[in-house]
Amino acid sequence: MKTIKYIIPVVFLIFACAGKDNHSFDSETKAPESKVIALSLKQVETIKLQFGKIARRNLSNTVKANGYLDVPPQSKAVISPMITGYVRKVNFLLGDDVKKGQIMAELESMEYIDLQQQYMELKSHLIYLKEDYGRQKLLREQDAVSMKKFLKAEVDLNVANSTLEALITKLKLLGNDINELNEGKIQSRILLRAPLSGSVNKLSARIGKHVDPHEEIYELTNTDHLHLELSVYERDVPKIKKGQKVRFKLPSLEHREFEGEVYLVGKNLSEEKRSINVHVHFDDKQADFSVGMYGTASIAIDESSTFSVPARAVVVDGSEKFIFRVVNSTEDRRSFEKIKISTGTEADGYVELLNLNGDLSEKDQIVVNGAFYLLNASGG
Repeated sequence: MKTIKYIIPVVFLIFACAGKDNHSFDSETKAPESKVIALSLKQVETIKLQFGKIARRNLSNTVKANGYLDVPPQSKAVISPMITGYVRKVNFLLGDDVKKGQIMAELESMEYIDLQQQYMELKSHLIYLKEDYGRQKLLREQDAVSMKKFLKAEVDLNVANSTLEALITKLKLLGNDINELNEGKIQSRILLRAPLSGSVNKLSARIGKHVDPHEEIYELTNTDHLHLELSVYERDVPKIKKGQKVRFKLPSLEHREFEGEVYLVGKNLSEEKRSINVHVHFDDKQADFSVGMYGTASIAIDESSTFSVPARAVVVDGSEKFIFRVVNSTEDRRSFEKIKISTGTEADGYVELLNLNGDLSEKDQIVVNGAFYLLNASGG
């Protein structure tokens, strides 16, 4: 439950010198608990009173949380070379959109050339080892060669085969076309391709730079699965359930409000912050959303239909709260009754009215804007 506070002006200067032209306030005691204030229509227009009615609305108790816009791990990618080389071409800049499979950069590598040379040499040597093994096997069947020599030929062939398979796997990982290599076409450049579609948010390459296998050249982020990752304190964790509605604001976007719902509630409690992560999905994915944006959110933990009024209709006098009801309206005057109330849940700019006991109904017209002027006129 929230306490609603308003700053009450000390005096109505616009009425101080009204004289006898019906601009002065008239008040009369209707009951010990209420007070009636009469205003001319000109006074009503001057202070810009606005009116509304009590109505049933769905108000929610909420849990406050904050967090950041983020994407799942599978929506982020770092592009690094698998072997050392020199950057010869850079095809994308920071902020560029990239499609999966596009060539991001080209590297020139002596190690890459060496691997292809080893493949070609071992492939040729394998022909000799196969023939030697066949010959040794035939001789062994005729008991014309020792078992040791036969076994050595077999081991040499198996080692060469496994080494060749390992080289083929390495070359394929580097993007080499083995069929072209078998035709004698050795490549000097390695093509670094995008592993996913996304935008470039990190770039550390430049032409001629020497890069090692552990060095990051590009970082890509795909925002198709952008979500809000909230941090909820331990005391509120039992209240959070999948499917609950969430309203959140991003201060960097002029405090506009967005809607989503709880998709996943974390299981691991942070020892340092005593909180868990709550994963929130939302439909309104705008172009100006960016990973890392800070957000504040309200998670609706329960919802009920209750009588409520706009929060600005409620005024506070000491420890008590009041609203003003229209009790009489004529061609030139309007009267208002000050009614003491109790309030409950506040959400979305509305506040719950408790224990009406027949004092108020949905038919009553109340002041929803400017009530603090009437509180001041009533003497508090």
